[in-house]
Amino acid sequence: MAFTLTLKPEVEQRLKELAESERRSMHKTVEVAIQAYLDRHERDEWTRNAARRVFAEDAEFFEALGDR
Repeated sequence: MAFTLTLKPEVEQRLKELAESERRSMHKTVEVAIQAYLDRHERDEWTRNAARRVFAEDAEFFEALGDR
């Protein structure tokens, strides 16, 4: 998929500097950043779901902790 990305000049400059320092294109740098964001979001969602399961399965235990 192709699309246009409009950045603030200062963000574009920082992106350009980062891309140059990592010896890759700005396009690839943005692609890597988006993938990292998506991966982090997926891990965060997995963690939230796991926590919900633990709290649901051990509700009595956590309730007892609250009574102390």
